[in-house]
Amino acid sequence: MTNMAQPAAVHIGATPSFHTQPLLSGLIDVPGLAYRVSATRTIDECTMKALRGELDVAEMSLATFVKARERDDSLVGLPVFARKLVSQYAFCREGSELSGHKSLAGRRVAVPQYWLTAALWHRWYLGMHGVDTAGVVWCPLADDRLAGMSYPEGVQIDWSLKGRGPADVLRSGDADCFIFARRPLDMTGLRYLSPDPAGEALALARQTGVVPVTHVIAVRAALLRERPGLAGALVELYTRALHHAAQEVAHEAAQFLPLGDLEQDRTRAALGKHWNEYGWKNSEPALRVFCEAAVAQGMVREVDVDRAFLRLEP
Repeated sequence: MTNMAQPAAVHIGATPSFHTQPLLSGLIDVPGLAYRVSATRTIDECTMKALRGELDVAEMSLATFVKARERDDSLVGLPVFARKLVSQYAFCREGSELSGHKSLAGRRVAVPQYWLTAALWHRWYLGMHGVDTAGVVWCPLADDRLAGMSYPEGVQIDWSLKGRGPADVLRSGDADCFIFARRPLDMTGLRYLSPDPAGEALALARQTGVVPVTHVIAVRAALLRERPGLAGALVELYTRALHHAAQEVAHEAAQFLPLGDLEQDRTRAALGKHWNEYGWKNSEPALRVFCEAAVAQGMVREVDVDRAFLRLEP
């Protein structure tokens, strides 16, 4: 009897982090699923490799994935999302009179890219605080990663700060605030926009029921058609990696976060035990909010959430 050829190993792209390290290290197995993982230096690199078809499976910027789906349906999203409490990552100069997102009306706000996932979330937060985002002067520090992006009429965009760093534009006074999904590497002379960034971020999550999703695992649609059952196996793979990471993260980060176990307990108490779990049910509310924001802000005309993402559970 002739042995049937085994499917080729699935090529996964991953940016190193606690939740992807188990994959990069080859620690996680799922029966019947052969895979190999290539590490990418940044989410930009991983996203662009996915768009060029260089990877079968990849962690992508959610905003770029949504825009790519508007152009074609070659990629499909799994219900596997990275999450962050994005609202905390807003910064200004020490001594600034600014305090919280509500104070940004009419201000100059620097952002790494205008259509960055985190920027869409921050503009959503501004709307929640009653701030008209058309009255804000947006100052991108780089071009958007996708060529040919358009920008809404009536939005004020000043490209004169392109190529400069966030700390530089804040200290010089050329921007009043910088927003992102992480803080500047050098905080000298800078502070958080909110006087209580952690408390405010947790309060917003409880108030809205939304913990922002920022990255998505995307798969080549053609590969899913060729291999029934692959999507479910991949969700299981990522879920096992997440659970492994959850058990080890406090230990592995102890050199920098000596109270990591206690902090993890506090986060679960504040947001719920399963706040960052994968699966459609746990992800759908935040995903729909993001997609509605992408339409409202003019990044895309519409998002067919039910076709762009698979409704799977671990």
